[in-house]
Amino acid sequence: MEEFVNFALWGVAFVGLGIPAFGLGAAPGLIVNLEVVGIAGTLYAQIVDKGLLKLFIKENGESKLFKPLIPKLQEVQNKIDEIESGVIKKEEKHEDHGHHIIPIPVYAGVLAILLIGTVITVAVAQVDFGAWNTVIAMLVATIKASFVLAYFMHLKYDNMLNRAIFGSGFFFLLILFSFTLTDIITRVKP
Repeated sequence: MEEFVNFALWGVAFVGLGIPAFGLGAAPGLIVNLEVVGIAGTLYAQIVDKGLLKLFIKENGESKLFKPLIPKLQEVQNKIDEIESGVIKKEEKHEDHGHHIIPIPVYAGVLAILLIGTVITVAVAQVDFGAWNTVIAMLVATIKASFVLAYFMHLKYDNMLNRAIFGSGFFFLLILFSFTLTDIITRVKP
């Protein structure tokens, strides 16, 4: 059942992201390639999690039909074991270092930066910059949010995987904004 749910989620993602891109004519080959990579990654994770390859080698090792394939499959399983043991060693190493404790003066400095950013936000709201009002307000808000993320959410001291996952959220938000902007541009006549 878990495999079905995983592949169904990939199907939903393909429909949700693929159809608008196909409709706009934007790189359908890239979307198909990403979909194939996603399915291959999910399949690899299922094989590793459940040990399906080990089980297949054990059950069919003496079978006449699969006997020629067993040495190659054993090589693949050995490679998977090497990869997985490297991941486990990294996780154990990460657990040993403990939590990073941020000194109080750093928190005070971040608080000062956030308060100054709030004053700048209020000051910018009082001045009319025309079309740049939103851009300036979003720039100040982004800088403030970056400090909150880096220090209060401890992303500055966390591993790169969490930063990449967090950044991918902004990437997909950018995709959402680009679709919305495309819709607005096609409706409004300058």
